[in-house]
Amino acid sequence: MKLTGRFETTASAAALLSLHGGTEALAAVPSLREVRLDTSGTLRAVFTPRSTFVPMPFAVTIAVQRTGSAAAVLSVHGTRGPTALDVLLRLEFTRSGTATVVSWAADVAVRGPGATVGQRVVRDLVAAALDEVLRDTAAVA
Repeated sequence: MKLTGRFETTASAAALLSLHGGTEALAAVPSLREVRLDTSGTLRAVFTPRSTFVPMPFAVTIAVQRTGSAAAVLSVHGTRGPTALDVLLRLEFTRSGTATVVSWAADVAVRGPGATVGQRVVRDLVAAALDEVLRDTAAVA
């Protein structure tokens, strides 16, 4: 499924792009815990979206595919029991006055029971979770 969104932040594109290199700021994101970099430089964490009715923690890996001066592409893999989620996330940063507009587009694949049980709501849940974590991450930049 394809999802898109956008929001504004006071953080600059440079500050947002600098987040991929460390875990300290990302550990301050409310929906992330156990944030660490593995030996290959891949970010690992437990992601628990606040936008769900009950806590649903996912073990996630986040790898930077490429970055530019105003864009980034990330691949995200998440698992929760037999449910798996893969996201190719494209981010663009545009300066607008004193704010940075963050536009995002995600190609999302959900597999396992989560894809079938939640097929009617999975689109809204994933879109809300992506928007939530991106906004929260921008807030700590």
